[in-house]
Amino acid sequence: MKASCRSVIVSQLMLGIFLLCSCHSALSEPLVVKVNSTHFPPYFEEKDKDRASMAVDMIEIMNDFQSKYLFTLVSNPPRRRFISFEQGRYDLSFFDHMHWGWDKYSVQATKVYLRGGEKYVALAKPGRGQEYFNNFKGKRLGGYLGYHYGLANFNSDPSVLKKEFNMELSNTHEGNLLKIIEGRIDVAILTDAFLSRFLVLHPEKKDKILVSDIWDQQYNFSMIVRKHISPSADEMNSLLASMELAGALSPLWQKYGIPANAY
Repeated sequence: MKASCRSVIVSQLMLGIFLLCSCHSALSEPLVVKVNSTHFPPYFEEKDKDRASMAVDMIEIMNDFQSKYLFTLVSNPPRRRFISFEQGRYDLSFFDHMHWGWDKYSVQATKVYLRGGEKYVALAKPGRGQEYFNNFKGKRLGGYLGYHYGLANFNSDPSVLKKEFNMELSNTHEGNLLKIIEGRIDVAILTDAFLSRFLVLHPEKKDKILVSDIWDQQYNFSMIVRKHISPSADEMNSLLASMELAGALSPLWQKYGIPANAY
């Protein structure tokens, strides 16, 4: 065999090996999955571009648990999350619900994997009990901009909330709780998970607030998944079930004060 022929054969073999290695490398790279993150303490919160919350921890656990996907968070204000979805900026949303505005979109929901809700909070005073939450007429309420509330039949329009329910809207749960303690509002609507986490971090505040026994609303969290993508809702169900069975999620829920009957 002539040297030139051997040279051609060797070059072709080397090219084949290179293409095979490149193909294998491409196949081994995890598929990036963008996850919506809307400020919703303690499920997700971002302060001065520093992300620290349940969703951040959950992303880390999911990425450690499997290697097929690389889940990453994409921040969106509550009132822009649907616009961002339409623009293709993300395909998956944690701690969500199909009836929170998703009905008209091409999406699927996973099975319920966590439960939660929102309660009314007031300043604790001598002689003040649960009857304080029976009637909100004449009371100054505090809510979060962009959220849906049960007492308003899940209408999130700020003008309606202000006019009909005397609700002052802010961008932090901590701010609303501070307004309660300072007497600037009478009742705040806060998630039970936020309250649990807050009181774990600030146990000295427990005696200063009165938390309602009744709920403003209760919700069952699912993941919302864009149709015809990978991973599908069924695949996310399998992943969540495997993680729960392996005991990978229970420490996360416990870290944020989620009671065992909520998951």
